[in-house]
Amino acid sequence: MKLFKEKLAWAAPIAVILIIALFSVNLFVQGDPKATNLPVALIVNDEGAHVDAVKAAVEQMGQGINGEDPVVAFSTEKEENIEDLFKDKQYYAALVVPEGYNDAVQNAVTNNAAATLKIYVNQGFNMTGANYAKSALNALIGQISNQYSTGFLNQMNDQKIDASQASVIVNPIVPEEKVFNAVTSATANGSAPILMAMPAWVGALIGGFILFLATSKMTKKERLTPRQSVRVMGGQILFGVIIALFSGFTVATLGSIAGVNMPSYFLVGSFVSFAAFCFFLLVSAVTAWIGKPAITLFMVVMLLGMGVIMMPKEMIPDFFVTFVRPWIPIRFAGDGLREIFYFGSGFYTGESFNIILGIGAVGLVVYLLSIFKPVRHKTVSIK
Repeated sequence: MKLFKEKLAWAAPIAVILIIALFSVNLFVQGDPKATNLPVALIVNDEGAHVDAVKAAVEQMGQGINGEDPVVAFSTEKEENIEDLFKDKQYYAALVVPEGYNDAVQNAVTNNAAATLKIYVNQGFNMTGANYAKSALNALIGQISNQYSTGFLNQMNDQKIDASQASVIVNPIVPEEKVFNAVTSATANGSAPILMAMPAWVGALIGGFILFLATSKMTKKERLTPRQSVRVMGGQILFGVIIALFSGFTVATLGSIAGVNMPSYFLVGSFVSFAAFCFFLLVSAVTAWIGKPAITLFMVVMLLGMGVIMMPKEMIPDFFVTFVRPWIPIRFAGDGLREIFYFGSGFYTGESFNIILGIGAVGLVVYLLSIFKPVRHKTVSIK
């Protein structure tokens, strides 16, 4: 068959393999996620032998099992700093030894009252990471409690135990949880910021590429002077503003219809529009220099980033943390929306805002410099 002799036909299965491979790369990220070295703060507000026992258990937990990295990595902090540290996304959780803990353990059976270890959970940082850290801390407290329970039972020997004592002897140490930067209801279990950031990237990608094709047709018809090129670029940037506004407020409107618990319709729509415009400038800059292959490049970036941006970095392979995660623009839009949703931020979201603005500024400069891009002229051979 003639079709089998066509090179373009053979490109189809190769393209399918490449696309499937790109989609399947996320299996390495989400196929069997394991949390390692999740940063957790240790806050000690008491002293004594029983406090030292908690510290020893923490130290042992930090060493991992069978040479593997531990689930959590502890760092000692002061309680008055923890809110700021959580807001700066330094920790997923904190284990707090409260004042009076040593005496509470010492007199647990006598007072018929269990001692308490507190767990602070920074949900807004990343709900998956926070839940893993919380589970690890609950397991640690359960382990410590079981050790004391065994000791208390041995001390009781054949003494009679009444019902009020029994519960304390079985669980002499109990956890008390406090949530910071809570993930509010109806926000897709904390995934709403990423889900609402993705359309900003997709809208910028599609809109930027369509405008590139439109301006390419114009330049093919006639060669433009530098002044005319600047006018065309100005028109393209103006269209970019329109596309960005449509992207941002369409996302906010659909989110509102879907029942997403947004802190502010206008704030979310404005931030997504801002991110979409900066991404549009990036897309326009790259397409202006390398042309149609840019769409493939940006699609690859999006496909590689789908799994990476949803997971905490402590749960993805080192390769993706080092070589993929830093180059995913959607991540910064998601981080900004996370600040707005869960950390009470306004339009300016700090580092994420600065990075998005930097992407837009660099994109604008590179785009304007494309005026000086060498133009290839078709040569006409005369026979």
